[in-house]
Amino acid sequence: MQRLGLGLSLYMLAAPAAPAILSAQQRAVTLSQAIELAGRADPLVVQAEGTTRAADAAVRVAWGSFLPALTSGANYGKSYSALPSRTDPLTGEVITGGVTQGSLSLSATASIPIFTGFRRGADLSAARAGSADADAAFVDAKAQSALRTTNQFITALQSADLLRAQQDAIRRAEEKLAIATAKIATRAATISDSLTAVVDVSRARAQLLSQERALTEAEATLARLIGLDGRVSAVPDTSLFELTPIADTAALFDEAETQSPAVVRAEARVRAAQARVGSSKSYYWPSLTLGANTSLNGSSQSSYELSNTRGFTVGVSWQLFNGFQRERTLVQAHADADYAVSAAADARRDVASRLITQLAALRIAEDRIRLTAQSLDAARANVRVQTERYRLGTIQITDLNLAQDALSSAEQDAINARYEYLRARAQIEAILGRKL
Repeated sequence: MQRLGLGLSLYMLAAPAAPAILSAQQRAVTLSQAIELAGRADPLVVQAEGTTRAADAAVRVAWGSFLPALTSGANYGKSYSALPSRTDPLTGEVITGGVTQGSLSLSATASIPIFTGFRRGADLSAARAGSADADAAFVDAKAQSALRTTNQFITALQSADLLRAQQDAIRRAEEKLAIATAKIATRAATISDSLTAVVDVSRARAQLLSQERALTEAEATLARLIGLDGRVSAVPDTSLFELTPIADTAALFDEAETQSPAVVRAEARVRAAQARVGSSKSYYWPSLTLGANTSLNGSSQSSYELSNTRGFTVGVSWQLFNGFQRERTLVQAHADADYAVSAAADARRDVASRLITQLAALRIAEDRIRLTAQSLDAARANVRVQTERYRLGTIQITDLNLAQDALSSAEQDAINARYEYLRARAQIEAILGRKL
């Protein structure tokens, strides 16, 4: 029975650990490279950039309403008269029938509103506010894209670190199995130790397979976010894990409540809504329009000698009543403006609330990094001591199992603490729309 156990143990010891799943197309990127690639591939960023161009065009249209509208035209045609020949009763001249006559007309018209009840100025203000909203939305879209990419980059890095930690756990389990096998050969341990060690190696390798799957999923998702196919591995740069001291939180809150993309967008919408109120009021005023036109006309009868006709017009229109539609439009505009003011105030509160939460998360993660590092050092030292004690036979294998399990847990806690810090920092940067 002992030989069977020893043979089984040696077989498990010789079995190689499952290799990491790698792709032939796998590439590696740093965080800055991933964010840059994601900014070009993210449909939401592309859409926001297009919206900024459309908003800039809307500003030009609003400016164009202050300029005259110009129209030109040209017409040429032929007419045929099928009347029979006749004699002019006054001159006695014979006028032949079946005559074809050509005509030519050239025209140009210009018109410009002189007064529109201040609507053009209100429309221009609304267009400028819309452009500011679009610019802020573009900044926010890039910040949110960077946040999504950073979180996925962190997940890929974290999965790789957890996989390496699991490989260390397999190494410790195999070392324990080797010790148990050697002790069985000298009759210093029972077959139970060997079987327990075999179970621990198998369990560690099964966990490794799960971790490899998580790493594959994380790297494949990262590749999709940055616009690539296959898998992309995350490569940390030297500054990624540096702790970022935040000394003046009051200044950070002031910046967030005034310059955060979410707040800038909300305030731009307030200005646009208030401008639309002014535009709605313009329909209570008369409108004054100045126009001018000129035309050149000729026909084949005069050898297309062109005669000039010019005109000048001043028009006034005033809508006195339109079934209370003006009133409804104005009430809706006031309601939209009230909502925009309320939404802007809520956006500032939301930014402050999220910043408070993430600053607390950043501080807690920083403390956890220090605490888990201390626990990890102690757990490693304890495993070294317990491994040697088990080798010497002063403790049972269950005591060594407890020490190794504690070390595996400490390794995972230390890894998770580092990446919790990175996620909290990324959230703060997304709120501010800039790097810390």
